[in-house]
Amino acid sequence: MTAAVACVLLLGAPLALVTGCQPSSGSGGSGKSTGTHTHASTRTTPRDKPPAVPAGQPNSPTTRAPGGSSAYRITIRNERGAIEPSASYTAQVPVLAGPDATVVRRVNAAIAAYVDQEKAHTAHETLTLTAGDPHVGTRVLALSFGGDRYPPGAAHPSELASGLVFDLRTGDRVTIEDVFTSTDAGLRRLEPVVRAELERRFPDGPTGGVTDPLPANYQQFVVNPKGLVVIVTELPYVLGPQSVLVPWNSLDGLVRPELAEILRS
Repeated sequence: MTAAVACVLLLGAPLALVTGCQPSSGSGGSGKSTGTHTHASTRTTPRDKPPAVPAGQPNSPTTRAPGGSSAYRITIRNERGAIEPSASYTAQVPVLAGPDATVVRRVNAAIAAYVDQEKAHTAHETLTLTAGDPHVGTRVLALSFGGDRYPPGAAHPSELASGLVFDLRTGDRVTIEDVFTSTDAGLRRLEPVVRAELERRFPDGPTGGVTDPLPANYQQFVVNPKGLVVIVTELPYVLGPQSVLVPWNSLDGLVRPELAEILRS
């Protein structure tokens, strides 16, 4: 993957959804962020605050790409509608454009399938899906999403956080199983870094087994030149989704050689 990727940083409560490729200093990285990292022990009720919107997210369709670094561009398309009589949705859908029609078709089909999947899991709620700032590199695309499902009358919504990473050479999605020469060894290396950071943020937080080195706990991630950013989703509402940067030098010898420089670039 290349120069880049959109990272999701979901830090604290009330939920602050911060996007960009700079990790937080608390995650072991440095650099400017496009949002504020907030740490607190309580959260507001769902409609006391608006749905989480990534920092810098436009309210109308716009084209994004880093200054001339890629021939590919992302446009954000706003959608809304009914899923069934008792369910509705609002979604910001990234749409790729660029020189290779096959890559564009495959990536856009995968993005559409992800949105459809979230809609299929919505039965009686209001679904809000927000797109984080996309990061387009010369050979990689990383997208992040936040949002929630809000059942009418519920005490709080069920929050969403996810990441999609694509190889722009082929249009293939890159999964956590693709990253490492041995998935088991890779997850065992990720686990202590993610666990230690969550314990630092929430010394008394009920984080449970969400960092156990199981593939199901590490399906949501993005990458950037500094490292792999794990998105932790299965946390109590009071903690909210979190993201943790694992620096590439912590993963030396574990990343597939054919992807290592792409993912770092």
